[in-house]
Amino acid sequence: MPSPPRPQFVEALKDLLERVPTPFYAYDLERVGTQARLYRSAFRGARIFYALKANPRLRLLERLRVRGFGAETVSVGEVLRSYAAGYMPEEVVLNGPVKTPAALAELERSGAPTLVADSAADLERIARILPGAGVLLRLNPDLPVDTHPHLATGRGDSQFGVVPGEWPEVFERGRALGLVMRGLHVHLGSNLNNPADFAARLEVLDRLRERVERLGVLNLGGGFGLGLDPASLAPAMFSQARAYRAELWIEPGRALIADAGVLVARIWAEKRTRRRYLLLDAGMTAFLRPLLYGARHQVLPLYSGGRRAVFDLAGPACESGDVLARDVELPAPRIGDALAFLWAGAYGSAMSFNYLDHPRPGEYAWNGERWEVWRRPESLSALWRDEPDQPEYL
Repeated sequence: MPSPPRPQFVEALKDLLERVPTPFYAYDLERVGTQARLYRSAFRGARIFYALKANPRLRLLERLRVRGFGAETVSVGEVLRSYAAGYMPEEVVLNGPVKTPAALAELERSGAPTLVADSAADLERIARILPGAGVLLRLNPDLPVDTHPHLATGRGDSQFGVVPGEWPEVFERGRALGLVMRGLHVHLGSNLNNPADFAARLEVLDRLRERVERLGVLNLGGGFGLGLDPASLAPAMFSQARAYRAELWIEPGRALIADAGVLVARIWAEKRTRRRYLLLDAGMTAFLRPLLYGARHQVLPLYSGGRRAVFDLAGPACESGDVLARDVELPAPRIGDALAFLWAGAYGSAMSFNYLDHPRPGEYAWNGERWEVWRRPESLSALWRDEPDQPEYL
């Protein structure tokens, strides 16, 4: 279970409430530093690449780069964002199942990171547009894992990677195409809290090793849930890398930022249908995880109230699914009181979107003395900025 927010951070949140509009995301930089040190200590000697998809803010990337973290990306946009934060191509890994010719041509212009090929077709395109590129080939270990189905990327029925029986031949195909085949990438999924899942992956790698010669890199991906102790996992992962005579790489994302962040929203109505609701100014467009994954986030009231009651917390969208939490016990609020959804630092702001023309929230980080602006609240006019103001034809 993640740690509760520090009292100093909660007090700073209450001050920020008086200065910026809700909803907003806020981050405790001390907590980010603690998690970064935890992973660097547990995996001393490995290369650690932060997974941008968890939270891609530039100021966060700059901090992690200074601490020695690389960047793991899953789109050309994320690659260019990491370069904007100061990363060099050799410090970046590009993952993902589809790399279009246009995307690879952009990398030819801007600088190619280490590429994770997801299929034989991926290898063919990379070899044609980026000849001689450095490549890892992704393995699909064909394993069930203890997480939400949408997060289980290492199952044999998912669209990711090459299954173990085909992996050695596809790897050799990459070499025949003239690519620099650096090693193996295997990622089980996201938000894994069962150590048995990590152990099962190593068993698959044990069997594969009989058919694979020495590798330069063994990238074991991320997926580290907040309930895991990385120091308990690291020895077996290092042991597997040594067996392949490879350098160990890992890609934590959520583990570094999730419990450092909160989403703050105000309450604008209390009402009853057959259930008792609090209506908020943040909903699914600001925070998609509850709807998409059935995620449950602890809720912290930023007010003191009267008798406690049980509420559902719903957002402003005209959608019955726009409910961020159900059956939450809270003090009875007044209109305008605020509350915070905890553990929202990962896949919160990164997944926010503009459905129903809702602007995306602002983002701020507490450095112990003052608030840094990580992203300004999106303006209403920005919602139609890319639409021509006059008829336009092709």
